[in-house]
Amino acid sequence: MQDNNIATDAEPRSGLGKERVAGLVLVVFGAIALWAGAELPFMTSSGVGSGLLPRILALLIIVLGALQLLLSWKNPGESTGHWAIKEMVPVVLAVIAFAVTIRGYHLGPVTIPALGLAVATPLSIIVSGLAAKDTKPLELIVFAVVLSAICIGLFRYALGLSLPVAPWLIGY
Repeated sequence: MQDNNIATDAEPRSGLGKERVAGLVLVVFGAIALWAGAELPFMTSSGVGSGLLPRILALLIIVLGALQLLLSWKNPGESTGHWAIKEMVPVVLAVIAFAVTIRGYHLGPVTIPALGLAVATPLSIIVSGLAAKDTKPLELIVFAVVLSAICIGLFRYALGLSLPVAPWLIGY
């Protein structure tokens, strides 16, 4: 007797399987890192320059990404499926908000003053918290304040990094 209800695993695969996307992202990030560190000196008269390690790591990332692409040629992996853009936008906006508010930003007529860690950290935490559907505003604010205090204590005082804390309030 023949069974006509045999389930098959064969799903239509898109050209952008997870393995291929991962390889492509590694190649792109490696190329961006190579470009960003292009002006750093590879070698100096006294020895190794500050651009040697970033260049080697960028090339290693590119090679590993190309290897991932090559290995995924036969089997691209499962499809990347649905991309949750609504959840990604707040996270990207949070990174941008942190970058432009911590030390300030000036582009033509737009000037954002340096607000420091005291504002940039909680702002980015609250904006990125909008990506979660089950976020409660009060919990998010408490989390932002506590994590900001930890970041200020760790990065500014324990590690001694020259990050501005609140230049608009305490001058540094």
